[in-house]
Amino acid sequence: MLSRFILLLALLPATALALNPLTPLADYNHASWLTKDGAPPEIHSMAQTRDGWLWVTGPNGLYRFDGVRFEKQNLPGSEHPSRRRVSNIRAHPNGDLYLSYALGGGLSVLHPDGRLEEIIPTGKTQPSTQMAFDDNGDIWLTTNDGLIRVHVRQAERVAVAQAPAKEISDVRIDRYGRLWVTALTGAYLYDRASGKFEMVRSLSTPAALIESPDGRIWTATQQQVQALPAPSDSAARMGKPNLVNTPGFGSDWNARFDHDGNLWQLKCPTDLCVTPAHVVAATGTINAPAPDQAKAAQGVRNPAGSALLEDREHNIWIATQEGLDRYRNNRLRRQRIPLEMSPMISTMITDGDGQLWVANPYASNVWRLKGGAEPERESLSAQLVARDFNGGVMLANGREIESRYQGKITKIALPELPGSDGKPRDLTVLGVTDDGKRLWLVTAQTGLIGRRDGQWLPRAKFKLPPGVILGVPGTKAGQLWIALADGNIALFDENEKLTTYTASMIGLATGIFTGEDIVASGDQGLAVLVNGAFRQLQGADPEVLQDISGLAITPDGDRWLNGGKGLVHVRSADWKASLANPALPLRYELFGLQDGYAGKAMLLNRHPSAKLDKDGQLWLASTAGVLRFDTRAIQRNAVAPVATVYGVNTATASYKNMPGLVLPAGSKSFNISYAAASLSQPESVRFQYRLDGADSDWQEAGLRRAAYYTNMGPGTYRFQVRAVNEDGVWSEQPASAVFEIPPTLMQTLWFKAACLLAVAAALYLLYLYRLRIVTARLEERMEVRLAERERIARTLHDTVLQSVQGVVLRLDAAVDSLPDDSAARKSLAPVLHSARASISEGRAQVHELRSAEVDELECRLRDVAALLSVSYPGVQLALQVDGIDGADRALRAGVVEDISEIACEALRNAYQHAQAAHIEVRLGYSAEQFTLLVRDDGRGMQPAAAAAAPDARGHWGLVGMRERAARIGAALEISSTQDKGSSVTMSLPARRAYADNHAPWWRRLFGN
Repeated sequence: MLSRFILLLALLPATALALNPLTPLADYNHASWLTKDGAPPEIHSMAQTRDGWLWVTGPNGLYRFDGVRFEKQNLPGSEHPSRRRVSNIRAHPNGDLYLSYALGGGLSVLHPDGRLEEIIPTGKTQPSTQMAFDDNGDIWLTTNDGLIRVHVRQAERVAVAQAPAKEISDVRIDRYGRLWVTALTGAYLYDRASGKFEMVRSLSTPAALIESPDGRIWTATQQQVQALPAPSDSAARMGKPNLVNTPGFGSDWNARFDHDGNLWQLKCPTDLCVTPAHVVAATGTINAPAPDQAKAAQGVRNPAGSALLEDREHNIWIATQEGLDRYRNNRLRRQRIPLEMSPMISTMITDGDGQLWVANPYASNVWRLKGGAEPERESLSAQLVARDFNGGVMLANGREIESRYQGKITKIALPELPGSDGKPRDLTVLGVTDDGKRLWLVTAQTGLIGRRDGQWLPRAKFKLPPGVILGVPGTKAGQLWIALADGNIALFDENEKLTTYTASMIGLATGIFTGEDIVASGDQGLAVLVNGAFRQLQGADPEVLQDISGLAITPDGDRWLNGGKGLVHVRSADWKASLANPALPLRYELFGLQDGYAGKAMLLNRHPSAKLDKDGQLWLASTAGVLRFDTRAIQRNAVAPVATVYGVNTATASYKNMPGLVLPAGSKSFNISYAAASLSQPESVRFQYRLDGADSDWQEAGLRRAAYYTNMGPGTYRFQVRAVNEDGVWSEQPASAVFEIPPTLMQTLWFKAACLLAVAAALYLLYLYRLRIVTARLEERMEVRLAERERIARTLHDTVLQSVQGVVLRLDAAVDSLPDDSAARKSLAPVLHSARASISEGRAQVHELRSAEVDELECRLRDVAALLSVSYPGVQLALQVDGIDGADRALRAGVVEDISEIACEALRNAYQHAQAAHIEVRLGYSAEQFTLLVRDDGRGMQPAAAAAAPDARGHWGLVGMRERAARIGAALEISSTQDKGSSVTMSLPARRAYADNHAPWWRRLFGN
């Protein structure tokens, strides 16, 4: 049995420490969520699902709660009135939530993915008040019709011995699989072998069934909680543990045991109360106290609720008429000391044995404190308690200081000051410090004085600087560390030598702590003496290290600082790392308000406010009293928070997280809302998130519960979020949401491709347009050139040629008048011949200037060939013209001259240099292009010559041919084979070659 019980505890999700049975209810951390906080009123049933969400239901509907926000659930089919009010809920370990409805009854199950599945249709059963899951899959319900068993989705009523059906009040299956039922007549146990119920105890009032951690079943009413007798069949207790009814999956309506066995009762008899586990273990019956006794025992009034539940983090939840209350342990516990006067200025020390002493100056009470025990009051009255240099206790009252060390008591009389009546009066002691050589005393009447060699001496007898704020003994006898009003820290040694250190960075000093390090604190921060100078330590939150008035060091070297924002824990390694590198921020852990820290660290009396006793208990003096913290057993929340993604919100709508989520096309800006179910300290849960496609790594969100994105493009995105609780436990798995943003028309790939093509086409059209402009300018220049040629031709024909012709006629007449054999005629005949040749040449030039006919190129080639054939009579020339439909076409005026010069140059080269026997010239007028071919069968050219490089005699013919071809945009190819001839091929596109080119409309628009 014991082994199975241990197995059950191991399988439970509870890993944090449970509530302390010795803590009064008033000292629990109590938080409330009312209707003003979004909580629904009149909650009557609660459950916690496996994902950590707390579910509550009442007349206002079904809600789920993550510790921060209540979210109302719109169940599928909620438009029907019967589905709007859920009467009872219970969670199953597999993550399902079972629901019964107040109107029409029935049973449904809400799956983790949001699907609602109907188990029993509405109207088939009455509304359920309690629910239990059997390990065989059956579900047991209590209704107004009696006990109902749901087997394979079929509901059947089960009779309970003599109990009337309408009087069934509760049903429970314990951890051993035993089925218990209570009715108005009694408590019953189900015999699975016979299928019948047997009465275990008679009852007179309706009672709830609850189970204690030791496996006992109890009946609970407002007046009494009583254990039922265990079954005699011990074999039943060895059965397989039933995990589907372990505490935490559903609420109880009268009382409940928590994880440690403390008994929580909703009405005992009117208010909430807690009975410690050790009291429960000592008896089998707990009777409710009288109302006045209950209030006195608890210290505060706690409104009675309608249901209670313990969650997996061991918080106790109470459902009330106004909302929801939560109770949990405080890590810092207030020590209840019956102080008659203000607790805010108490002094405390630990003696050489590690015992804590506390004194109050107004009540003059002295107490010895120990964790888990009641305070012990000393018989001696004292205004102040201090520690001497050897570890003894010094108790100071208005007349003397009593020193207790190793069983020896020594008394030191204070200076006597006469009162108004002449008699000695009591002094008001504010501080006592023993530095091992001198005893320092501060009273309201004397100020600072010192005792040396058995005598009290005024301050003037010591070489103390002015403005002393506080002083503490050093590690060696005679050393006194003092804080000065000017911001300096000074060491006053046994020889009254003063060594001063600048410590203005800490502001007004609040404490000096000696030991392994010399630490000074103030209202502006904390500094440590390193290499003869104080260095300030930096923290993520500067306020955490301000107003430190207490420092304690545990045996592991960790530092514990009592400051204005709470208790600060610094691990030894982190402390040393910051001392070695002052620029490194000091890592710390803060225990503040949420951990039970009440008030702020005490500063008024300037005494150390943190003391560590021999049991590892850390005692703190705060403005709210004395607090205790157990450094050896720090309560940690080991339950990982479960992150959830709510959905995606755009500027126009919100979308729930679901598979296949698609946002509107063009959604550039959106935010993603998320949460994490962590119920102990939800306000301390921090988040990290990452959006694949936008974030390269996890982004720190801190306490923020939404991630914002702008300027996002289309695509598929995967968002992940994870959470960490107050104790650094991360989510086991991040929550995720996958959604898609479709592209708009202008964001599609084909649209971008079309835009790219359009831009390319526009650039090409601009290129053509530019080409047309350049061509038009060239044609304009050519027209000007032709006009100039025509003018020159007219001038040459009308003036020069006519004048020469007149001279020739007159000279010819003169020659004709001379005798044929006269010397004069013979001398004038060559002149006359030359003049006629000049006229012929002039007419040829006029013809050339005016020539723009179709056959101009052919004519020029034939003329050049005729002249060359005289000098090279053995060369045969073949000229062939290939035209369109047998006819050639007119060439453009801008290109005919360059083509002619290229053709003539090629022809001259063939005649003069090739030593060819045959020369072939072909003019091709095709629709696509004009082609010129000059080919011979001569000796060929050297490679250098074919490459158009000038020879040693400076011939530039081939170079000129290439330049002319490039100018008109023609392709020119010169090829040659040694001893096999050469060829020159020039091709020019039709749009550039022909004057009558019939280009498409777009070419006519933008030019060629």
